[in-house]
Amino acid sequence: MLDVPPLDTHIKACDERPPSSEAPSILVLFPRFREDGPDLRALTEFLWLQAVNYVIPLRLRQRAQEEMAKSSTGGDFFSANRLVQRTRKTFIEFNQKYPHRASEVGELLAYLIALRYLGAAQIASKMALKTNSNMPVHGLDGIHARFSGGVMKLYFLESKLAKSADSGSKDYAESVKGFGDNRKQYLLEYDIISDLSNLSALSEDDRNAALDYLDIYGPKKSQRIERSIGVICYTDRTLYATKLPKDDKTTPDAHESALADKLSKEYSRLRELVSKALSSQGVEVSACKVFFIAFPNVDVLRQQFYEVMNSG
Repeated sequence: MLDVPPLDTHIKACDERPPSSEAPSILVLFPRFREDGPDLRALTEFLWLQAVNYVIPLRLRQRAQEEMAKSSTGGDFFSANRLVQRTRKTFIEFNQKYPHRASEVGELLAYLIALRYLGAAQIASKMALKTNSNMPVHGLDGIHARFSGGVMKLYFLESKLAKSADSGSKDYAESVKGFGDNRKQYLLEYDIISDLSNLSALSEDDRNAALDYLDIYGPKKSQRIERSIGVICYTDRTLYATKLPKDDKTTPDAHESALADKLSKEYSRLRELVSKALSSQGVEVSACKVFFIAFPNVDVLRQQFYEVMNSG
């Protein structure tokens, strides 16, 4: 269930110097450059290519592969095209139904980050469920899991597209608090995992073994760890305002490295922002890990994503 995409080609992690052991754990990222500026077009095209894996449940993707394999020529892509159309329809319906949320790109990035940086497979395709009239739009943006050493670690994903790192931190903290206080929603998420998840694509033995760990009241509940993951995509115009000269003396990678150097100095400020926001909501900061992604303008990111989606 864990297929790790080449996210590093389009999103770069900025290491903290020196590393800190303070909670909450954070990682700062930014879009990779095309010479002197972030290549948002390449990023949004990559995101759209990954959207099928994010939206379509694993069992349906497996069925499409089986149908293509049955083709006498091996070149019938009808099933694959049908999944692309279904994915496009899901995003359009979500955008029309909940235009004020504007977080779809953030949810897709959160999905990819969980695969790449947490090594955790997607358990439930939440985007597809949110367009179902029988399912509430509120709740987690994603549920991923990793199994190691007899322990199942569940990651509850919350993504935010924000005008600033400060507002994004506050929005994330409010969401974590709201979910933690809502026992009904908490139980519903476990019902989704059990009944409507990618676990159905596993063999019966593997599925039953996983469900033992996911039983809220079962004997293996003590072997299950829950962690909140925040992915905050935020606008920072000041960060991108100053550029190196674009001349033949400056190597292309120098522009990206210069931004990484500036961002590496932001760790203390960003950690303080999200720690303060979580603490003000009474949320345990050590149970949270936050990924900050700095963009010149998150509205442009979302706009370009839909341009790419509608041009395909």
